[in-house]
Amino acid sequence: MVERLTPAQPPLAYDRLARLGVHRWWMPPVAVLAAAVAALVVMCGVVGGGTVAGQAFGMEVDLDSAETATLPPLADNLVLLAGLAAMIPVVLLVARLVQRRPAGTLHSVSGRIRWRWLALCVAPAALSTALLLAGMVLLGDDTGEPTRPMDWPRFLLIAAALVVLVPLQAAGEEYATRGFLLQTLGTYGRWAGVAGSAVIFAALHGFGGWPGFAALMASGVVWALLVIRTGGLEVAIVAHAMTNLVAMLIGAAYGDLDQAVTASAADADLTAALLLLGADLVYALVVLGLLRLLARRRPHLLPATTTPVPLPPPAGLPPGAWPPAAATSPLPNTGFPPP
Repeated sequence: MVERLTPAQPPLAYDRLARLGVHRWWMPPVAVLAAAVAALVVMCGVVGGGTVAGQAFGMEVDLDSAETATLPPLADNLVLLAGLAAMIPVVLLVARLVQRRPAGTLHSVSGRIRWRWLALCVAPAALSTALLLAGMVLLGDDTGEPTRPMDWPRFLLIAAALVVLVPLQAAGEEYATRGFLLQTLGTYGRWAGVAGSAVIFAALHGFGGWPGFAALMASGVVWALLVIRTGGLEVAIVAHAMTNLVAMLIGAAYGDLDQAVTASAADADLTAALLLLGADLVYALVVLGLLRLLARRRPHLLPATTTPVPLPPPAGLPPGAWPPAAATSPLPNTGFPPP
């Protein structure tokens, strides 16, 4: 049964938007299970399709004892990035078909990607990433020397593939964790969504060591709170994409090109983990400062943080009688103009 909200109820923050669908105590585990099964099926399909495509293009494919095809490391890793990007349509479909709510509620409280706000987040993300790299250099975390002479044509080809795939891969992880899981578990309470999504986000990166796992979990909390504060996924997608893209491009330039996308924050030592967390905290502070600046000087650029509830008209009302005046008036601090 779909919960019907009335105009007297307050607008909803981002982490509460799953309540616009089927809202019962048993829905979160059902939805998470459906998303996990769908993600597994899609991932297998992407890997299988990538293997077939690799064979068609003449790549050498190894067969192990289980008779499953394995692409060369670089192609295999790029297919993995594509598989993670495919999480976007998976969770959108689960939200719509299983939870019975608008799929756009995963984008933001506005029901869409707010491209202008996303663009405003690029500069803070670039600053925090630059500080992270500077910290690694100053503290002696050398990026290393090239393991072989630079093959510029090959590097540029890999870089082009990373520029296309990494933002989609980062967005896929964000839609799955700070989007779907934050909202689905958030029906039990805000901190259930924040903590649950952070733990699962860290677990999905593996258990390379406790510093990396703790840093990933803390970063998941920071990004989840930023998503709630800004009313959408844009702020987390930009930071995630910027960090991953720079790290992978450096790996491609200074390491083994075939292993350019295998680095994981889960393997970070204590120094690197503290640097990663520090960069995320800097990003959060700069974004909060940007919001304050916009509130003073450019309030029309502020992202909406809550949404008015879309209500169906009650049966039997004459034309023009819906929505009521209370529902069409602007809501404070939402950024929504009158209809």
